[in-house]
Amino acid sequence: MRAQDAWAAFSAAAEPFRRAWLTALDAPGDAQATFLSRLLAANRNTAFGMANGFADIADPAQFRERVPATSYAGMSRWIDRALEESAPILTDQAPRFFERTSGGSEQQKLIPYTPAFLEELQFALIVWLSDLHRTVPGVAAGRAYWSMSPPMQARERAPNGIMIGSDSDLDYLAGSPLVDLLPTLVAPSLSGNDRAWRNETLRALISADDLAFISVWSPTFLTSLLRPLFDQAEPQRRDTLTFLFDSLPSSRMAALRRALDDGHCGRLWPQLAAVSCWMDGPSKGYAAHARTLFPQAAWLPKGLFSTEAVVSLPFGDTTGCPLAVCSHFLEFLLDDGTAIGVEELKPGDTVEVVVTTGGGLYRYRLGDRVRVTGYAGQTPCVAFVGRAGTQSDLVGEKLDEAYLAASLSDVLQPGDEGCVIPCADADPPHYLLLLASGTQDVAALRDALEQALARAFHYRHARTIGQLGPLRAVRVPGGAAQLADLVQRAHERAGIRAGDVKPRALVAKPAVANALRAFIEDTCSC
Repeated sequence: MRAQDAWAAFSAAAEPFRRAWLTALDAPGDAQATFLSRLLAANRNTAFGMANGFADIADPAQFRERVPATSYAGMSRWIDRALEESAPILTDQAPRFFERTSGGSEQQKLIPYTPAFLEELQFALIVWLSDLHRTVPGVAAGRAYWSMSPPMQARERAPNGIMIGSDSDLDYLAGSPLVDLLPTLVAPSLSGNDRAWRNETLRALISADDLAFISVWSPTFLTSLLRPLFDQAEPQRRDTLTFLFDSLPSSRMAALRRALDDGHCGRLWPQLAAVSCWMDGPSKGYAAHARTLFPQAAWLPKGLFSTEAVVSLPFGDTTGCPLAVCSHFLEFLLDDGTAIGVEELKPGDTVEVVVTTGGGLYRYRLGDRVRVTGYAGQTPCVAFVGRAGTQSDLVGEKLDEAYLAASLSDVLQPGDEGCVIPCADADPPHYLLLLASGTQDVAALRDALEQALARAFHYRHARTIGQLGPLRAVRVPGGAAQLADLVQRAHERAGIRAGDVKPRALVAKPAVANALRAFIEDTCSC
């Protein structure tokens, strides 16, 4: 099937979703109230629904009164039951599978994926891609690449027999109009080690002379994939280029040579119409760098999707992305802890997202903070700001300060001090350990800390796929006193009152981290 025909079939099937979305944009409060009412009615007889009086909840205000906002820790006992029992625990529908995720700690989260939850995610994807086709019709001129990487863990069965882990990323599309687009996808082999699947992905992409659309999450994934082509210092460059030139047809070898001469992909994929990736929050700078590799393409935001929920989706030409008011029930925590609904948000608000989904997450604190940038119809548009709490998330590694502090305590000797700063503008981005220690083997201490950090799922994953560079370390001359002075001065330079400075294991504030880097630039180049 031609790509244009596949996109035409998809767009026709997507039209009812688009019309429902346009209606909801003009009345988001009504859409949200209707969604919540249906969700509570469907799950009133579950163990969670009966424990929280779903049958007696009449509106969002009562829902907030009856059900406390909670983190994964607060939901975990219910999810554990859903993994062990066959009775309806969180949802009337049995989960099709549980998907793994994790934060910055070693704890892995298991998120139930029910048919209803999959439909909620699919709705957002359908609306986004339908709008993309309307606004950038060139995406239908050829094939597409949607980023895929090998799973880090094998699938397994929960005690009640439900699978943990999806079979493939394509499981998310089944039973929806999205399957019409499957014939357009470049689908490289994901077998073998890290270098093997990266080489196979590059070969598949370069072989696609009609590549018209690229969709990835982090822009650093894309730049790390292309690094062997354009980074002369990349250790695998020679082997990768040899592999490519030995396996590509002559016409594509010529195109690759032109790209190597140009230093970008403009002539490698002349039909590339659009690239979609994260473009706000910590990804803004990385996206700007990646854009230089694709001068021929429009660059489009991704919206805020996660394993647990979809918060916003790209639509129209507004600044920011409208909230996914048809997919989940959304609430937002102000700085004082007050929970408000979609219709109460105002431009400029920065809030923490709370979601209620058809997968059985009820008033779940997602951990993401967003800023209201404007409106699409009457629906607020938002931009991702960062993670709630003290955490650094450059490329999806979700480095948690508490976990880092414990790891530092394990590897440092008595009397040693250290802190870690992000080198966000490096290529690839990485972390730098500032060490006050008498040890002569800084490399061994650095490696020990790196091994400890790699026990956290997302840090290990970001390192494995090359989006995050290895931890670096520098010994600060003058010991702990000098390090303390540097930390103090850096906070003050960043505008923090001298008496308010709180030394931390993870210096996550960009202004403070940049000041620290400036102080030590003669010692270590990030």
